[in-house]
Amino acid sequence: MKVLSLLLPFALVALLAAAKVGRPEKASHQRTVLSRGFVTEGASIGDVNGDGKLDLVAGPYWYAGPEFKEQNRYYPGEALNPKGYANSSFLSWVMDVNADGKNDILQIAHGPAFHLDIYVQPKEGPAVETWPKHRVVTSFGGESPEMIDITGDGKPEIVGLNKGVWGFYLADWKEPTKPWTFHPVSENTKAGHYTHGLGVGDLNGDKRTDIIWKEGWYECPGNPTAGLWKFHKFQFSPQGGAQMLVYDVDGDGDNDIVTSLWAHGWGMAWFENSAQDGGVALKKHIIMPADAKPGAGGVVFSQHHALAMGDFNADGLTDFVTGKRWWAHGGGDPGADQPAVLYWFELKRSEAHGVEFIPHLVDTDSGVGTQIAVGDLDGDKRTDIGIGNKKGIYLFRTK
Repeated sequence: MKVLSLLLPFALVALLAAAKVGRPEKASHQRTVLSRGFVTEGASIGDVNGDGKLDLVAGPYWYAGPEFKEQNRYYPGEALNPKGYANSSFLSWVMDVNADGKNDILQIAHGPAFHLDIYVQPKEGPAVETWPKHRVVTSFGGESPEMIDITGDGKPEIVGLNKGVWGFYLADWKEPTKPWTFHPVSENTKAGHYTHGLGVGDLNGDKRTDIIWKEGWYECPGNPTAGLWKFHKFQFSPQGGAQMLVYDVDGDGDNDIVTSLWAHGWGMAWFENSAQDGGVALKKHIIMPADAKPGAGGVVFSQHHALAMGDFNADGLTDFVTGKRWWAHGGGDPGADQPAVLYWFELKRSEAHGVEFIPHLVDTDSGVGTQIAVGDLDGDKRTDIGIGNKKGIYLFRTK
């Protein structure tokens, strides 16, 4: 174990062209730098060591909460050149896969194709530095997959692409480390392996989990595994964004969608849902324009390649967090060299202004990767943030 955690004072910085014009803004969260090395493009939160406290997982490391001072390894891996890719880790989840009472780590990795690995926590406990690895999905498509219970059995499936076909992979939970089975919900869409934009949630109010991507949404039937799902065409964006967050933004009782419009460029919006008699009508509302002009709160930045939900001010409303994925393609994307900002967007509702998203600065030198870890790490009912990307590994806790 190596002590790497360093709590840094966060200086206020003017945000030039990629940020809010005007006076420097005070950061809303306290930053802890866990590592400066590039080992992952995502992070997740869960109780790895079984002490009842949430820990942070990022690449080959996990950090024990609530102090997050010790870096613990669970598989080999070293820091990489940020101009390249983290072949070992893009996204992860923490859960007890084999029902032995200890949490394991599931990870989407890349090299050369996306695949899903399960790292099973050894009987000796999490201090073992090399956990047994089981590859349960060998070819996986889509850059923002979701791990969620689609079938209603209380166990999660992983939603994504298989050679252009949307669907989900199911485990045999009697032998969860054996290869998972793919169930298609669509015809072959010709969507590429690196397709952007995916969401899951109930859009039509039937209490079933639908699947959403940049070209429309698939309506979950009564039996999710009984064939293909009905498709409803609606182009959310030509390029595709990141995670498509599904929740009731305007408080009218049906779920709306918040998403970026181009994971490697500009633009963010929320889509107002009018669900009536099982039908869904969607209306687009711009949060940040797609033409690189300032949006909500005068803020503008590119490459919103990861989004996550949370209640960052404990007001009972669901907000979201996103930021710039710095150097996603080695510096060749729009706005690539502008500050790697991180913001959370506060949801406000009023009769006078309707729905508003108010941006709050978290950081100017970290940004996001392909997954943001969110959770209440200190019990104050406000959501904290974990980041793993080409800038390193960071923790942001509400002050």
